[in-house]
Amino acid sequence: MSYDHVEEQGQQLRGKLDRERRKAGGSDRWRCSEELRLRVVTYAVACSADGESHGFIAARLGLTQSTLSRWIREAGESDPGFRSVAIVPSEQKAARPFTAGKVLRGGPVVLASTS
Repeated sequence: MSYDHVEEQGQQLRGKLDRERRKAGGSDRWRCSEELRLRVVTYAVACSADGESHGFIAARLGLTQSTLSRWIREAGESDPGFRSVAIVPSEQKAARPFTAGKVLRGGPVVLASTS
């Protein structure tokens, strides 16, 4: 998506969110319609894929980061946040290898992503 299109779509969604909030009497505890929530999640996932943080996207939409992240998670669109890792021997000699209270034989180790 082009930056102008992202901004324009974000402003439109923010306007719709603001109208729903006003309909609820401006309360902090308002309910967003499922349709609008889905549009927000779809927009946020697309922006996130372009490298934007949930905090930045939420601020653009006038939401809190926790609300946006919860909506994404509830929609099943979130990355679980865990990645597979493996411990592999290091090619470099570390000044102070991490030992976690135990002496390591054969040199320092590093964590490397397997994905």
